[in-house]
Amino acid sequence: MKAYLSIFVALTAAAVLAVPVAENVTFYQDNVNAVTITYTLTETPAIVTLDIQTNVTGDVWASIGNDNIVPGLMPNSEANRKVSGSGTHTIIWRPYRSWPTDDPEGNLPAGRIRAVVTAWAMDNPPDYMVVNIASNAKPNTWRYYPDAGSVPGGVLGNEAYRKTALLMRKILAKDVTWMMGAIGENGRGTNETSRAVTLTNDYYMAVFETTQEQWRQVTGGWPVAESKNNSGSYTFTNAAYRAMRPAQNISYNEIRTSDSYNTYNACNDFPNAPHADSFLGKLRTRTGLDFDLPGEAQWEYACRAGMGEGLWNDGTVIVVDEMPGRHNGNGGALGNGIDFSCGPDHGTAICGSYASNGWGLYDMHGNMGEWCLDWFQELVPKGLDYRVNVNPADPSKRYDGTAESYAQKVKRGGNYGYTYTACRSSSRNKDGPQVQYYNIGCRVICPFER
Repeated sequence: MKAYLSIFVALTAAAVLAVPVAENVTFYQDNVNAVTITYTLTETPAIVTLDIQTNVTGDVWASIGNDNIVPGLMPNSEANRKVSGSGTHTIIWRPYRSWPTDDPEGNLPAGRIRAVVTAWAMDNPPDYMVVNIASNAKPNTWRYYPDAGSVPGGVLGNEAYRKTALLMRKILAKDVTWMMGAIGENGRGTNETSRAVTLTNDYYMAVFETTQEQWRQVTGGWPVAESKNNSGSYTFTNAAYRAMRPAQNISYNEIRTSDSYNTYNACNDFPNAPHADSFLGKLRTRTGLDFDLPGEAQWEYACRAGMGEGLWNDGTVIVVDEMPGRHNGNGGALGNGIDFSCGPDHGTAICGSYASNGWGLYDMHGNMGEWCLDWFQELVPKGLDYRVNVNPADPSKRYDGTAESYAQKVKRGGNYGYTYTACRSSSRNKDGPQVQYYNIGCRVICPFER
């Protein structure tokens, strides 16, 4: 039998209450070159992440990277996922499938390799979560990664995150008080009520807007404009560029309340569960996670990335035509001037074409107008605070019980056909839930796993 290669103890970051601990880590390679990693875990459930490190020179240890780790993990391995039950746990890693050694017998370098096992509290999980949404995906198979550098393939380098998987970014928002809206910002609209908001829940938000290929994976078909007024789309005319462009021509109804773009069902609107045959309904069934659209307070908080009024979400001062995203001054097109057969430099941008905000989210300014859960109200009541502007007793009405004859849902982020001022963090827009249009898309969120 092969000897133990190394033993390494890893402790967690602090949690709000009990702190989970992974310790007594052992690393053993057997005669068929499989590696068994054991550890003891306390204060469960917890999320457990794994890193494999080598001693390259002297006392310097370096990660071999998840590209060299993840492919060799057993599918049901308790690594990068939620683990329940205190006591001893085991991870099986097959390095010959992901990180082959130069040794002809497949031996790893004794004394120069170690496993780092880290336990994370459920209320402060790792920064990133990867959820498989491909047509053959199974529920409850998502994985966690501590930071952007540890995401397999890289955030932008792995196209799966814009095709067959959802890459989700942690947003710590619980009990955070911040100023929503704007007062004197250049380009401010009259409906950008400024108010103090204290959010009550943390959440994960999709790093990218929902793409056309992700929509196809979940629903079985490309986004289809059923209205004759929306006949043009990359979906139909430009297969070479459509997959990673944002899904467009998608109504709020078909995302959440119905299997049809023009049918609204209040019983499937927030806070109720989505219609089973809607995009969100199918996404929940496929993944086992309670995906939803964000409330507009959640959306704006994530968009701002900790920045205040008068700043873009990267911290720079708002300056004319220097928006960090796609709008009509840098490749977007206005109204009837749109060319649906154009290449990647015009019209909608391939998701991730511009720099992310400070929290790693892409295309929060421009590209697509993103549906939110809220019913639109010209002057949002200050008493609404963090709440979604939907009446819990009657989701067809606003939180205060009022309604209009032509009720409209909130859209955020502007779009590629708008001016830069309409793509600011606090800018608000609206449309009826049945509306399909070439500049309307979505981005999903989900709660922390419990």
